[in-house]
Amino acid sequence: MLYKSLLIYKIRKHLDTLRAALGLSEAMIPRICLLAIILILFAYGAVSSDYLVLSKSIQLKEISAQDVMADGNNSLIVLDRVIINGDLYLDKHQYNPIKITNSVFRDNISCKGTTFYGDVDFENTTFQKNAIFNETKFMTAANFNATHFMGGAIFNMSRFEDGGTFDFAYFNNTADFESVWFDKFATFYNATFMSDAQYAFSLFNGAYANFESVNCVGDVYFYGSQFNTYATFSNARLEKNADFHATKYSNGVGFIQTRFFGPANFARSRFIADSIFYQSFFKDSATFSNVNFDGPVFFNDTVFSRDANFDNVQFLSPTDMSNASFEGDLQMNNTKITRMVFDDATFGKATRLYLAKADINRLMVSWSQIRDIISFDSAAYLSLIKNYKDLGQSSDANECYYELRYLNQGNKPIGFSKLLDVLAWLTCGYGVRPQYALFFGLVIILIFAFIYWSGRGVEGFHDIHGHQLMVASLFYSTIAFTANSKGLPLRGRYKYLGIAEGIIGWLLMALFLVTLGRLIIG
Repeated sequence: MLYKSLLIYKIRKHLDTLRAALGLSEAMIPRICLLAIILILFAYGAVSSDYLVLSKSIQLKEISAQDVMADGNNSLIVLDRVIINGDLYLDKHQYNPIKITNSVFRDNISCKGTTFYGDVDFENTTFQKNAIFNETKFMTAANFNATHFMGGAIFNMSRFEDGGTFDFAYFNNTADFESVWFDKFATFYNATFMSDAQYAFSLFNGAYANFESVNCVGDVYFYGSQFNTYATFSNARLEKNADFHATKYSNGVGFIQTRFFGPANFARSRFIADSIFYQSFFKDSATFSNVNFDGPVFFNDTVFSRDANFDNVQFLSPTDMSNASFEGDLQMNNTKITRMVFDDATFGKATRLYLAKADINRLMVSWSQIRDIISFDSAAYLSLIKNYKDLGQSSDANECYYELRYLNQGNKPIGFSKLLDVLAWLTCGYGVRPQYALFFGLVIILIFAFIYWSGRGVEGFHDIHGHQLMVASLFYSTIAFTANSKGLPLRGRYKYLGIAEGIIGWLLMALFLVTLGRLIIG
């Protein structure tokens, strides 16, 4: 009670202060409060009334397709927020603009073979059944932004002379754009394809072809298409088969952060300008066989989860594979490599690299990166050795040469040639590992020391025993190997063994110096 009294007291005090400031009498205060309440209620009623009017305004008006066709033959068509019942046929040339937005076509619409000379605008409209626009010519702007095609969307063999806009469009069924011409631009930004998207043998001219951020749940077909403008598929999500084989990109293409969840096929395509696959993701196989890359290529930070096929590819400009990840096989047989960088690229445990008959000019990859994954081919190894020498990577060149000789030796049948290879391997590591000569020389010294020790081949050995005999044998063997056995107290046939050891020693020392000099000179 005390709290309520204090609150009433404070309110009354503030009202008295306000009344005194405005010069009002005490009797006018209740009237002013009542007026304020009435104004508040009136304002609330006005807002509620406006809301009701808006709610009524979004109700779609139903009209018949016959009425639309009648208007289309005589004047322009401008409709908004309507439901069109019945099949709509616009089979005559349309000279007036058509604008049907925020509406619904409950039945089919057919414009096969029609030429639209005026603007066509179907923005935010839903086609519940088939939308047939095949062999149609759009002479001016064609706007299908945010359009929903619940049935088939058939545009094959159509032509968009002033460009076509399908941003945020939704295709619930097959989207057929086969053999379509886009003269100025084509944009399908953020479009969704729930079934197959067919763009085979289409022609894209003008400013750009925009397929950025599209989501394709079904198969995608662009085979045989030609892009004479810059094309972008960046951030696209392609769930199934992506067929881009035999396509031509004349002015650059971007597949930046594009995700291919099914097989991706770019075989027999041609990329004339920049080709950017930066941070793309290939969950299934990626096929680029028989492709021509005339311009720079960027596969940096790209992930290949399965096989990447670059057989018979012509990389005529620099190619960046840095930070790429290869989990499956990397095939580059018969491939021409002008300049390719593999800095910090990673390869899976089961990955195999195939370079058979590859023409390698500047392959920037260390031998340690590919040594365990490269498939053996003599021509590929020789090309890599030359590549490393041209790049000044003499150590990589020597290691590659050693691996080539070692594998060739293993493949040879037993015979004199294989015996020479084994000798070259043991004595000098095929001429690239001088430490082998030193190690082999040490083995020779130990072998002859054992012979001298076991046969007591040095004069005076009968008077010494135990470890003294072993040390003395090693000493005389070392002298015979590094200097000359002449003057050593060898007896009997051991004199000839000493001569043989000396000859072997001189040969191994010469071989060591030659091999070491070769490494130093490079």
